[in-house]
Amino acid sequence: MPLCHHECRPDVSVVIPVFNKLELTRNCIKSILEFGAQASFETIVVDNGSTDDTRQWLTHQAESGPLKAIFNQNNLGFSRGCNVGAEAATGRYILFLNNDMEVTPSWLDPMVTTLDNDPGVGITGARLLFPDRTIQHAGVALLQCNDPDKPKLLGEHVAYKLPASSPMVAIPKYFQIVTGAALMIRQELFSAMNGFDEDYWNGNEDVDLCLRVGEAGWKVVYRPESVIIHYESQSGEERWAKVQDNVLRFNEIWKGRAKADLIVQEDGQVERSIHNHIRTYPERRLQRSAAAKADPDTVSVIVLTWNALEYTKLCAASLLKHTDERHEIIFVDNGSRPDTVEFLQELARDHSQVKVILNGENLGFAAGNNVGIAAAVGRHVCLINSDTVVTAGWLESMIGHLNNNSNIGLVGPLTNSITGAQKLEKVEYNQNTCEGLAEFAHGLTASLAGQCQKTMWVVGFCVLIRDELLERLGGLDESFGQGNYEDTDYCLRTFVAGYACVIAADSFVHHYGSRSFVDGDVDYAAELRAKHAIFRKKWNLPVGEDQNAPLDTAALLNLGFIPALHFHPLPGGNNIPLWDWEKDTWIGRGEAFFKAGRLDEAQRVFRLVLALCPGHGPAANNLACALWQTCDEEKAIPEAVEILEGILARDPDNEDAKWNLQEMRPVLVEG
Repeated sequence: MPLCHHECRPDVSVVIPVFNKLELTRNCIKSILEFGAQASFETIVVDNGSTDDTRQWLTHQAESGPLKAIFNQNNLGFSRGCNVGAEAATGRYILFLNNDMEVTPSWLDPMVTTLDNDPGVGITGARLLFPDRTIQHAGVALLQCNDPDKPKLLGEHVAYKLPASSPMVAIPKYFQIVTGAALMIRQELFSAMNGFDEDYWNGNEDVDLCLRVGEAGWKVVYRPESVIIHYESQSGEERWAKVQDNVLRFNEIWKGRAKADLIVQEDGQVERSIHNHIRTYPERRLQRSAAAKADPDTVSVIVLTWNALEYTKLCAASLLKHTDERHEIIFVDNGSRPDTVEFLQELARDHSQVKVILNGENLGFAAGNNVGIAAAVGRHVCLINSDTVVTAGWLESMIGHLNNNSNIGLVGPLTNSITGAQKLEKVEYNQNTCEGLAEFAHGLTASLAGQCQKTMWVVGFCVLIRDELLERLGGLDESFGQGNYEDTDYCLRTFVAGYACVIAADSFVHHYGSRSFVDGDVDYAAELRAKHAIFRKKWNLPVGEDQNAPLDTAALLNLGFIPALHFHPLPGGNNIPLWDWEKDTWIGRGEAFFKAGRLDEAQRVFRLVLALCPGHGPAANNLACALWQTCDEEKAIPEAVEILEGILARDPDNEDAKWNLQEMRPVLVEG
């Protein structure tokens, strides 16, 4: 693979400042040439006045083509050396890389993917390993030291010297700081920050840059999938010449300005700060339209309908009365009778705020709502049942809570009829006729203005979803079919993604409850039992336990956010394509589940890869094997055979598919 795609701007400029230690530089460049990347890149080596044979070697390399070389007459230090290299960079992104590195096959692309897919991220960093495969860098925590004999603020590497295989270092995370030894930044952002502060000499300039980027509103992300071997601090005595000066300068600039992640007490005890920035980084996987970003407070209100026309009319009337016209209202009909369809079409003709989508059949609660989400152009999305009646200020109050706390992902209102903490024990209005509802809701919400309550669960009868969360989780999980537990599942996915759910005490929505199910003569209790079993199987929880059995949330957090399990694509092609490294990583995760006997999770991973990369041979083959292992001769094995026949139709020489099909067909015939 070539180092860069000619006749176009490279994705990345790799800037490597060097001072002597030619052997390290030679090994670093050799590894870069050996492994390359899917992303295009150029390599710029900045010589800081070396006195060994570095200059001659770089001159020869530059003449033969693998790199650009810049020669400084003196040792200008790390900051100035990097800044000089950045001035010559032509890439969209700049990766500052120490010369005492050896890259691995996955060194570059995960960092590039993050910046490509997530416009809110300004800097990414890699997992750096010592040669003995222990951790050198897995993110940097900012410490506030209450020991009077130590500097007030210090940056410290997390998981230092732990094994590379430690679960805690395998999860992508938000940090305030990543090391400058392997730091990728947007070129325009680096220019806007005026580069590294050159008054630092080989120390704390990277911490300072990251904090300035964060102060400007950008995110910093650690990507453990990018792996680089780091021999660390091989530049000689000058590397440590001004350590104390750097620390003092850093504290002078950032004292009272930076917010620490951790607090170190005088006795050595470490506590999390209330400002702690370290948390799971969930990848962005949806590319929503530019229109959805135009107004930060617009919402697409999505109402799924299936008959029960009497209640749909009440819901529609209340929405039109109490929802500002800048918010669109999308009615998605799941195959209702003609009277409901006619009513919705008339509603759209009479009100420009209203859009109607006719599915023509009952796709189920999750799939029906996903159609609406895919069509939404509001910044955020609110899912609301058709058997609800909203009240004054219902939506604006919930939007206010999103705006007040960027960590809130889901918001739900108070109500009269639901399970859990959102239900008020007593309401003072007629719940059958809604007489007195407006007065009751006004008094309640006025007395609780601005208040919200953190919760684990927000029920899906009415839930406001932050756009940023939606881009990471995608839609509802359609495996829950007609309905139930897809909202519980979405809340749990929100939790592992690092976002909070809250109940807005200043928003009230009346709920009649399950009117479409009643109209459709659905056995609600049976539905609950069936969907509870699907939920527990999906999350690898003991099957058969009571629906209110507690979850081991610590174990779920340790597992982390897994895009291949926790993201669900939307119809319509808004899903961000997978890079090659992602396909390999996701397939590897699915194979690990398969080996552990967790077949349901393995199938989910392989199906998602196929949804995003149709026709992907390894994913299809693995899915067929996972289906086969279920021993379900009625459904799973016939599907596995169909998948393998499809592979062979595209690739007749696929030996894996041939062998697997040969093994399966006798079982199918015997069955």
